[in-house]
Amino acid sequence: MKTKKKTATPERVGEVHIDDILCKNGFFPLILDTNVLNTKKIWGGNMACCIVCLQGEAHFRMDAMEHTLKSGETLVINSEFFLLNTAVSKDFKAYAIMATKFFLFSPTFPLSFDLHFFIMKRPTLKIPSNTLDNLRNVFEMLFEKWENANPEYNFGPRTFHNHIMADLAKAFCYEIIESYREMLPFGKFRSKSSNRETLVLRFLHLLNWNVIEERRINFYAKALSITPQYLATILKQVTGMSTNQWMHVMIIEKAKHLLLSENKNIQEVAKMLNYPDQSTFGKMFKSETGMSPIQFKKEITSL
Repeated sequence: MKTKKKTATPERVGEVHIDDILCKNGFFPLILDTNVLNTKKIWGGNMACCIVCLQGEAHFRMDAMEHTLKSGETLVINSEFFLLNTAVSKDFKAYAIMATKFFLFSPTFPLSFDLHFFIMKRPTLKIPSNTLDNLRNVFEMLFEKWENANPEYNFGPRTFHNHIMADLAKAFCYEIIESYREMLPFGKFRSKSSNRETLVLRFLHLLNWNVIEERRINFYAKALSITPQYLATILKQVTGMSTNQWMHVMIIEKAKHLLLSENKNIQEVAKMLNYPDQSTFGKMFKSETGMSPIQFKKEITSL
């Protein structure tokens, strides 16, 4: 009698925990199907994931927003995201690279804030058929080498084998991320950023570090040596979002992490984010995510 072959899941591959593999190699190639996604894995922590859907479709909730990944589309999950699968078609198949944030985005090669938030607002992306073919070929080459790799030779005769696998994994992810970059509002027109775009990037960096303590546009305009009116104008023109919208985006991301990764109640999180009371924080959170902080935390942590 034949034993049923176990399907690899994001949590475990055989008897090896995925965190151990990521710690050792920095990445892990995975073929996703209905069985894998039905584990309803929450993706978070220090992990990023780049996915290409080959057939079928999957419905998921990312930070309380509903999305659908269809055939011919890509999905990038950065380490700040919390992804929960809700439904998947029977014919679903996708190729994925799970990786540590440092493996893909080292201090010398970070993911820029403009691209990070563009992906956050638009996590799925339709890609050209030739790009899809390239990604399929790169992944299948990587997966074949991965399955034939001998872990005992990390520093021996197979050293180049490991380097090849790592480079193929990065090529797969960078090809996907490049597709997103080409869709940036100003990414299509020039290779170098204009002065306006440079100011926007500087603003996003400042906002990320200071938004908890400082939410006045005058503060950021003064730091950038421009007027508040000019900052508001270029921000809207370049990103399509207002100053207040960007502040809410930043606050919401920080709030989600505090709610899910810290042993804090809603009142404590509201205080840490400098809201006058729990009610004010809760109203803002619900207006941005569609659910209250309690509902968000309960839904994600109850699984």
